[in-house]
Amino acid sequence: MSALYYQPSGRFTVGGIILLLLGGLLAAVPLALAYIYGVWYIPFIYLNFFFTLIFAGLLGWVLQKLVRAGRIRNPTLAGLLGALVGIWAWYVQWCVYITLLAGSGEVEKFGSSFSVAHTAFEFEAFLYYLTNPGEVLSILPALAENGTWSISKLVVSGVLLYLVWLAEFVIIVVINWFMPRSEARHPYSEMAGQWAEKVTLPRQAAHFADPTATRTALETADWNHLQLRPAELSDTASHGRLHFYRAPADLDCCYLSLENVAFELDKDGKSTEKTTDVLEYLRVPPQAFQELNARFSAAEELRQKPADA
Repeated sequence: MSALYYQPSGRFTVGGIILLLLGGLLAAVPLALAYIYGVWYIPFIYLNFFFTLIFAGLLGWVLQKLVRAGRIRNPTLAGLLGALVGIWAWYVQWCVYITLLAGSGEVEKFGSSFSVAHTAFEFEAFLYYLTNPGEVLSILPALAENGTWSISKLVVSGVLLYLVWLAEFVIIVVINWFMPRSEARHPYSEMAGQWAEKVTLPRQAAHFADPTATRTALETADWNHLQLRPAELSDTASHGRLHFYRAPADLDCCYLSLENVAFELDKDGKSTEKTTDVLEYLRVPPQAFQELNARFSAAEELRQKPADA
């Protein structure tokens, strides 16, 4: 059954590993600077969680590009290297923070709730901390004891602060493990030596009410199981979506992924799209792709309009 689906070859090159590690290590530095400066000068503690997600996500995006450029088709290796870069990024942001802490001076208050300590970034101090991890790690217990920030005049310190730091560490490392690993799983043509390009067919499919039945039907090459969304339904009704992954120079490298699309309304009545994977990277013969592409293409939709009028 597994032969029906794309399986990464597990191949990689030494050059690809070097590119991923070196590129990731270098990219982490400016991103860590931007992250810590944002946390330092924007006095809204509640935004720190989102800053951490943005920091980790941007670095993960860079790692995905490096996985693709280095042609790493080994998800386990890509995830491991990404996690190592994530640990480095976590360490770098601490070096930046301690450097700013060492250069801090006058504190400016904004009302009774917020204050910002102005600081100067000393590059030599940053390099010192960057190359002396023992020094950096020895400073953390003192910071935890005294606290580094507060909520409503309550200084967060001790075990609670350690838990916050642990959560930050987990977010950075896990995201940078997951994103390059996911990229390395994308279909790749070993014959053509190129990644498959993703193509989303424009016409909506009928909602896949029974994902198991859909997978079973398509695994037995029952392509007629995929039907167009009924015309009387609105564009915001639940429906299915087809994604194809094809290598331009290898027509046999063709894989199908399906997802269900639903819409949820928030308290303001705004509609938000929510997707759920139904099937991922099913091998599809070139002829079946041509058939499905014709059925779910925009051109087919335009041809049907005069007849429906």
